[in-house]
Amino acid sequence: MRIISSVEAEAIAVSCLGFDSEYTDLTTPEALAALIRKTAAFLCPCSSQALERAVTGLLRPIHAEVDLNASVSEAIDSVLQYGDLVEVCGADSSITAPLLYLVPPSFVQVSEQLFLIFGIVPDGDNTVPPTLRSGLTQVMSGQRIRVSDSLDAADALLQAGYVRQKLETWLKCPIIQSPNDLISQYEQALLQSGPPGTPENVMIIDPSRPIRFYKGRWVPLKKQSGRFLARRSGVYGSLLWCYIKAVNGQVTHLLDLPRFEKQWNAFDEARHLLQALDAVAGHPQIFSIRRDRHMRTANIDLFSPVPTWATRKWDAVGARAIAKASLLSYVFSETDIDGEAEFAVERMWLKQV
Repeated sequence: MRIISSVEAEAIAVSCLGFDSEYTDLTTPEALAALIRKTAAFLCPCSSQALERAVTGLLRPIHAEVDLNASVSEAIDSVLQYGDLVEVCGADSSITAPLLYLVPPSFVQVSEQLFLIFGIVPDGDNTVPPTLRSGLTQVMSGQRIRVSDSLDAADALLQAGYVRQKLETWLKCPIIQSPNDLISQYEQALLQSGPPGTPENVMIIDPSRPIRFYKGRWVPLKKQSGRFLARRSGVYGSLLWCYIKAVNGQVTHLLDLPRFEKQWNAFDEARHLLQALDAVAGHPQIFSIRRDRHMRTANIDLFSPVPTWATRKWDAVGARAIAKASLLSYVFSETDIDGEAEFAVERMWLKQV
């Protein structure tokens, strides 16, 4: 038996996840996503908090100096949003914590040369057919395969047990409507909601906080009055999304999410609702565009999280990139950027700055 250093242990772990340890460590977005998928393969079904604790526990002896809780939590959200996991609420979503389940290995063909793959098998094995592995790349939290023959590639994936998702179903978005119309649905449901009880540890989005700093907009509910997107404590420390009315810091009405967009995760509906609330309040969420004339590409930089149906579209058209002075970034070809900017404005009421 030989005692190895933390550096050696990390190199072995990175190699086992399929990456070159000379250029990658476990905090690299792609390796961290792979570690989350591997851990989930053995732990799910479980709460997102349980998965976060397990992954953080694996990383802490190696990266004690990093704010692991925040980075792991964000990475789990990215893996969930990409489609490797699905969050399922219990019969009484106002009490029980939602659980994460493995999505069966699946694929969607977005072009003649590109397939997106997602899903996890219980033992965490690599199920990509050997003939396609040379074209497999990890891009942030997602996995994609470049192919030369789409018919052969689809057949190989189907033979390996993958489920084919129809592109039009996978890219389905909510109906187009004005932010006022969207909010009115929640207002009516909120006022018809039953007694809220005494919610604990309520955090709200403060609409007066700068729109560019999403994390800084979250504050404890104290003496505020109004209607707010919020999160509150549930069982086992879980955080539940909700829309509330408060008077002097007391919750008088509470609507748990998801309510109207149940085909998505609770955080997806919450993000869409927040986009509408910000637009109606006169300070719409923003995005900026960075162009690279040499590479003939352009990045959309976002300062607030967006729903899964938006990231799915952008995963199909472009690819997620490392954010620079923003919360989220996607890179597109120069020919696609105008259409995607229009999508952000029309579907999510964002404003270009």
